[in-house]
Amino acid sequence: MNWISKILKVGEKIKTNIQKKFPTKKQQSESKWISCCSEYPNLKSEIFNEEQLNTCPRCDRHYPFTPRERFNHFFGKNNYEILDTPRPPDNPIDWPDKIYEKKLKKARELTGHHCAVMVAQGKRDGIKITSFAIDSRFIGGSINNSSGEAIVSCFAKALEDKTPVLGWSEGGGQAMYQSGIALQFMVKTVLAANTFKKESGQPYINIYTNKVYGGITASFAAPSLSDIAFSEPKGTMIGFAGQAIVRNQTREELNSDFQTSSRMLEVGFVDAIFHRKEINDKIMNILKILLHKKNNEFEATDNNTKIREKISA
Repeated sequence: MNWISKILKVGEKIKTNIQKKFPTKKQQSESKWISCCSEYPNLKSEIFNEEQLNTCPRCDRHYPFTPRERFNHFFGKNNYEILDTPRPPDNPIDWPDKIYEKKLKKARELTGHHCAVMVAQGKRDGIKITSFAIDSRFIGGSINNSSGEAIVSCFAKALEDKTPVLGWSEGGGQAMYQSGIALQFMVKTVLAANTFKKESGQPYINIYTNKVYGGITASFAAPSLSDIAFSEPKGTMIGFAGQAIVRNQTREELNSDFQTSSRMLEVGFVDAIFHRKEINDKIMNILKILLHKKNNEFEATDNNTKIREKISA
């Protein structure tokens, strides 16, 4: 037995011992318990239900929503239309052995849609809204050519129908399996958003959810691009590179609140943080202000101070 075989054998022993001590992903998914709060585990049934909306009743941690769950929660169950989005070639740079195509196939079987982004259109409080949502189950929510075209088509449809755009952003950034093709959609989605805002005069509201990193935060989900940037609370992380990468590159200890939504609020990266149970009403309040509609006792205005007062109310 040569030294390479010995190292491989030792590695397999280490892997086996780790698997014995820690549950596998399959065991975790099949378990009825979830480690959420530091004090004790919670039953999944206490978190993943219509009343709790995938949020922990003890620590308020927000677990991810799928796009359909987002749309059901915001518009009302099945009270919206899922829009078709473009389907460009899956493997434009021709990866060998169809590696990327196999990943796409697995993701499509898991999520039921052809890319990480879904686009829907519906009405809430009499206002027609075009919305997109990203699904992190689809290869980490990475933006490839199909996902990028879905974002672009969302803004194009909103421009055509003169509706506001509501974005639910999450994911790890651009799909590196598509290299420069994916990277160009950083530019294309920004151009689509700017064209929509300039030509339609309609607002664009972006909500940060789950983990938002890379080319997503640096393009269509940039706070400077949207009119209003909201965030969900505990569980939402916002940045360009993840904590582990930043820590390894800088060789520095990071603050416990590094990249958290609460820290992003302090530095002005987001305008407000709201619990999932209340965020829909807050979105509609600000939309009515931006669309110059009366909202109960508050008269719509362009005054930024009054808008911020209304957001935090």
